[in-house]
Amino acid sequence: MNDSRSSIAHAWTVSIEEAKRIQHDLSKKVILGNRFNKIERIAAVAVLFSRDQEEVFVGCVALSFPGLDVLEGSCIRRKVVFPYVSGFFAFSAGPAILSALKKIQRPDLIMFPGRGVAHPRGLGLASHLGVLLGLPTIAVSKTPLWADQLEPASRKGAFTLVKGRGKKLVGAVVRTREGTKPVFVTPGHKVSAQTAVQIVLDCCPKYRIPEPLRLAHALAKKAAVA
Repeated sequence: MNDSRSSIAHAWTVSIEEAKRIQHDLSKKVILGNRFNKIERIAAVAVLFSRDQEEVFVGCVALSFPGLDVLEGSCIRRKVVFPYVSGFFAFSAGPAILSALKKIQRPDLIMFPGRGVAHPRGLGLASHLGVLLGLPTIAVSKTPLWADQLEPASRKGAFTLVKGRGKKLVGAVVRTREGTKPVFVTPGHKVSAQTAVQIVLDCCPKYRIPEPLRLAHALAKKAAVA
């Protein structure tokens, strides 16, 4: 990914306590608001782990937006440098994701699986890598992130916003297809919750899961069987 390096960097092979400190420090740099001119190129990544969790497989794809035409893609496998632990996904998958992203042209926005600011320390995968790369990011999860979430209406495009500490908007429960389970959208960096919802809906012309993430997942599976 051209010009993907950021002035912000840190070690990946660290202790849990050091990882918490890094998350705490980087969370202060997260911007919850739109900081972009135009989105014409969206990238997405998907992550799979080997059964023994010693290897990670990453698929990365870039699509035009809003047309969603595939522009390029990459897939890689890497040794895990930080054991997979809940709340520290970025430390397990981050180095491999950054390597995959370097193989494509710099996008205007990146879509990640998992979490953005909806995280115990405010720095899920999308927020963490968004800050490091200096790019707008969004996270989409199939798994509920909030215990007290309100279900949106059954029609496609319905959503309910979720507030976190200080009543800040930290995400939304979004119905991307009528009559299916919702997905859980959180802004990562340089994107508002409302804009994140709209972009996700624009990326779901046929399926429950946004097209960029669906295609990235197929590439991750390709890396896993290579």
